[in-house]
Amino acid sequence: MKYNAKILLFGEHTVIKGSQALAMPITKHFGSWQYAFDSMEKQTLQQKLPLLVQYLNEQSLDSVLDLASFSKELQAGLYFKSNIPTGYGMGSSGALCAGIVDRYQLQLPKSYAKLKQLFGQMESFFHGTSSGMDPLVCYLNYPVLFSSNGEVDRVDLRPLGASKKGMDRAIFLLDTHIQRETAPYVNGFLKRCEQSAYNEQCKEELVPLVNQAIQDTMVGNWEKLYQSWEGVSYLQYDLFDFMIPDAFKEIWLQGLKSDAFKLKICGAGGGGFLLGICDDFKQMEQVIPHSLIRVV
Repeated sequence: MKYNAKILLFGEHTVIKGSQALAMPITKHFGSWQYAFDSMEKQTLQQKLPLLVQYLNEQSLDSVLDLASFSKELQAGLYFKSNIPTGYGMGSSGALCAGIVDRYQLQLPKSYAKLKQLFGQMESFFHGTSSGMDPLVCYLNYPVLFSSNGEVDRVDLRPLGASKKGMDRAIFLLDTHIQRETAPYVNGFLKRCEQSAYNEQCKEELVPLVNQAIQDTMVGNWEKLYQSWEGVSYLQYDLFDFMIPDAFKEIWLQGLKSDAFKLKICGAGGGGFLLGICDDFKQMEQVIPHSLIRVV
């Protein structure tokens, strides 16, 4: 069984200010359970898994997870093999938590919102605090819409409009090759929101654009999505400048000045991936001399 990575299409940071958030699984990166039979190799591959079992017991999660079996299988050499990059916001720890719940569940919450809370409790081992969004998407392996009122829904994304003749429309990931942590950028955003003008611009301008982009994505309207994406890109360059790696600001501006592509933050920002939209992916591979991964 494979547990896919995920990306947050829209809602990074603005979800704190009342926007929706839309996340989806990515099949190119995933993790799965494997066994190591060499004792030294087992210790290396398992990394923090024995400490995680201890943490889950301390959180009294033995009523929903068969932690005794988990511990026994770890002793036998079980480990989680993954090609999901860490420090990229792709859900490396989320996929692991999804794998644990899938393998060792005893009695799970019936609602997605409650399941998200359980995942948040589990993933807090890695991050100190966690919303539970990442592991829920990895577990469901389906696009998920998170609403500002706390509702969580699995959603179907309609295919985006057909490509124009001779073009290859796409949403893509641009690899910055920079690992980063989430907390400093969330804290930086919240600090800036203490300024009333900044906070108001986020709530009154960026949040509506994010919600519109999510709606455009869900109904599959490419033309409108391209416009709303461009609006998000402009505002993020202004409001989220500290989240954009310096080496990629020129490329970001290049997209804003042309009709070829538009970029936005993917996840916390600061590195990892940038998320882009373009009318011709083949052309993009020539325009941007970096690692590109097609998402849609």
